[in-house]
Amino acid sequence: MSSVASGRLAGSVRWAVVPYAPRPPFRLYAGEGHPPIVVERAETIIASARQAGGEAELTYLVPAKTRPVLILSETPSEYGEVAALRLLRLSKLSDDKQERVRRQEDELLFHLPLDRFDLPEESAVMVSALVRVHVDVVDPGPPLGLIDDTESRILGDRIIRFYQLDARLVVERRLRELARRRTER
Repeated sequence: MSSVASGRLAGSVRWAVVPYAPRPPFRLYAGEGHPPIVVERAETIIASARQAGGEAELTYLVPAKTRPVLILSETPSEYGEVAALRLLRLSKLSDDKQERVRRQEDELLFHLPLDRFDLPEESAVMVSALVRVHVDVVDPGPPLGLIDDTESRILGDRIIRFYQLDARLVVERRLRELARRRTER
């Protein structure tokens, strides 16, 4: 497994190869020289996996796109994957919506100003577009830009609220650690 050489991962915007989520009709690799097998419904694949006694590993032919993403996690998982969020070009939005995004008034779009991010055009992080990418498909060159600690906290809050994650245990652990440090002084 390669590693991303230029600085930190978490909070960096980098180019990566990002596959689209598989959806019907599924195209399955049938071997060299054979056309893909097309399966129209997910239920067919799921039923086959159950009959095989569990997880059936198949090779799906899915489109992918080389695009900038905001990497969320610092260290790749044991599988070499990092969590990231896709970006949206502001030019795809109405003028009114673009202005709301620039003022950080849209909870699902986090503005990335062009003066700090070397992107092809003005963009926003899509809070609702969480993806996993393997570290080997992330550009190891310099990042296109970094979000700062305050931006990271704001974005983290938006992610927690959008995905309705229960962060109470994390907060409790942090409060206990702070209390422990205070009593040790």
